[in-house]
Amino acid sequence: MTTLIAYEGDDWVVIASDRKSSDTDGFTTFMSEAKVFKNGPIVMGGAGQVRGINIMQHDFVAPAIGGTKDTDKYVTGRLIPAIRKAFQEANYEYTKPESSIENDNIWIVVVNRKVYRINEDYGWERSEGSLYAAGSGEQIALGVVEGMTDGKPIKSIVEAKKILVKAVKVAAKYDSGTGGKIDVTVIE
Repeated sequence: MTTLIAYEGDDWVVIASDRKSSDTDGFTTFMSEAKVFKNGPIVMGGAGQVRGINIMQHDFVAPAIGGTKDTDKYVTGRLIPAIRKAFQEANYEYTKPESSIENDNIWIVVVNRKVYRINEDYGWERSEGSLYAAGSGEQIALGVVEGMTDGKPIKSIVEAKKILVKAVKVAAKYDSGTGGKIDVTVIE
């Protein structure tokens, strides 16, 4: 449970996230490390089970982009198979009846200043617009951004930081899975 919200500008990305960790039995703590982190050539942010974030942040090494200019191809053919391998080695995947192999996280991943949302089933999405979110507070955060911008593009990093921080603050007010320090990551 968390709130991650990202905005993809023309040649930059801003991501805001909280640090609250909670589970269904009522346990809550505030993480000492941000949920968004650099890993080799990419930046990742995780919503969901902390175990997946631990694996990606402390054990996983993202594959080099190398000469690949097609980021969709890199994400599909190199990054996601490497993530799956790391999760398999950590015994972190599971299979739901009549479902695909899954993990317990949704990822916001930035590759060459392009944002991808990688879902629990390892499928990825890129938005028609510039806004991406994940976590228990994502709908609240998306609504705040829409309300503050009237759907118009955010023009600068400074404006994006202000709007995305406000979105996470409002999510923290209305979503019990969001809270604590707000981290802002800028990728240029």
